Amino acid sequence: MLRRLSIIAAAAAMLTLSALPAGATTHSSTHKLAFPSHSGISAWGTYKKTSRGIYVNICVKNTGNAFAAGAVAVGTNASGSRSANLGAVELGRGTQCRFGTIRYSAHLKTYIVTWNNHGQVSYKSGYKKIF
Repeated sequence: MLRRLSIIAAAAAMLTLSALPAGATTHSSTHKLAFPSHSGISAWGTYKKTSRGIYVNICVKNTGNAFAAGAVAVGTNASGSRSANLGAVELGRGTQCRFGTIRYSAHLKTYIVTWNNHGQVSYKSGYKKIF
């Protein structure tokens, strides 16, 4: 009889926990990154806050005449005095993706950049604030 009661109690507890709304769980969800727009560059990605920082997945596609194109995500601490970044760069035409964890997670912003065939920056966008 005791075994039946414990099984019934465990089943009721599982049913109660599974009925919680998605926002009540402790897992953070994955969000889309937004990048500034510019002709010849297509950039996209996702981010997820974790206990170690911000896990970022970034992709960039060079669709224009630039020698290289890049997309970068920058994470900073609350005061903005420390930062870390992660970026993807495509040489020539094609797509390149990179992923990793950015250590600082108080603020996140993105930007895009292109280079000419002499290694000089030909275009750098302003920052797009994510949070």
